[in-house]
Amino acid sequence: MNHDALHDPLAWVQARTEADPVRQRVLEGLARRAAAQSGALRERLVARLIARAEAPTTAPAAPRSSPAPRPLAELVAQLQATGTELRQVHAHERTWRALRLTRRMAEVSAPVPEHLGPLNSQVLVARALQELQTLSPGYLQQLLTQLDMLAALAPLQAAEGGADKPARKAGARSAASKTPSPRRR
Repeated sequence: MNHDALHDPLAWVQARTEADPVRQRVLEGLARRAAAQSGALRERLVARLIARAEAPTTAPAAPRSSPAPRPLAELVAQLQATGTELRQVHAHERTWRALRLTRRMAEVSAPVPEHLGPLNSQVLVARALQELQTLSPGYLQQLLTQLDMLAALAPLQAAEGGADKPARKAGARSAASKTPSPRRR
């Protein structure tokens, strides 16, 4: 075992110059760990340090060229080709979101009838949304977008839920209500 490495592992690693900076940092980390230990553990860590330092370096493998373009690469190429169109779509989408938010906030900001009372749910929601608009308009926009999505999905869920459950007859009574109740005397 190398006596210099056992005596001061960090100085031994720093005296060696590695071409790969990542490998140098790994060796320095292992040397710091070995320097903090004593006894048999230190000897094992120094042995591991020496083995790693003297191991041959492997060059990174050259990327293989594939004969056929990958699907993701094709998609990226198509998106880059239509970049200006996508930017226009995003710009219009932002405009529509801003208009939708303005319209929704106009609906919320409409005066709420006074006779409803301060704890009415309509009054509370209107106040909360107005306060949210002043505190975080971006969050409010995300919230309203998600609520619009849920509202658009509600008819689909109702249609799907109706097909799964059998229809209940209007005149059907439960089994408990069919049994006569005992009379008291």
